[in-house]
Amino acid sequence: MGLLENLVNAVFKKAPPVATAAELADFLDARAAFLAQKCVVEFCRVRAGVYWQKLFSEEEFREKLTASCWQSFPPAAAMLAEMLEGAIRPAAGLRQRRLPAAIEEVAASVFARHPLPAGAPDDFWDEARKLVRERLEATQAGAPRPVRKVAEPMAKLIHAALPIHKDIVAHDYDYIRNNLRMNLLRAHEDLLKVADLEALADDLLGRN
Repeated sequence: MGLLENLVNAVFKKAPPVATAAELADFLDARAAFLAQKCVVEFCRVRAGVYWQKLFSEEEFREKLTASCWQSFPPAAAMLAEMLEGAIRPAAGLRQRRLPAAIEEVAASVFARHPLPAGAPDDFWDEARKLVRERLEATQAGAPRPVRKVAEPMAKLIHAALPIHKDIVAHDYDYIRNNLRMNLLRAHEDLLKVADLEALADDLLGRN
């Protein structure tokens, strides 16, 4: 898919700095789209084997594939939101309790950039924000989870959204989880390279 190839190039070229809420929104938007699309599209290519080009040429399947990528976008954003909270929390210090709400607002600004996906319910983006909020609220129960564990439980939603019959993909959950885990780890690594976490915490939460 040309869209995925363009997205790969956009994500893996030299990343811009992340020191403000607006720059964090750009990072979250790009990485959530990449995470969702790469996982779904790559899985379908592998699952279809030598017939993938024929499958991808069918209009009905392409529509289902696009819908699956959009359905996977909110869970991907929720995973990234949890990862971001854990990365920024040390810099937030005593302000850390305000961090989930601040990251939720960043995610909401990302969702507001996108139109309602074709065929999606009217509350699609409201539910996406709710999903992000639930993951961020869960982070407050203790120390941040290791990034390698953040794919759970959102990977289940992406597995359920795959555009291939459920009987065929029933045993492929581990593939989906591991794909997401690998790309979350890469996103975390890239964030640490480009982010000024102190400046980012100040922009998100204020200096007091």
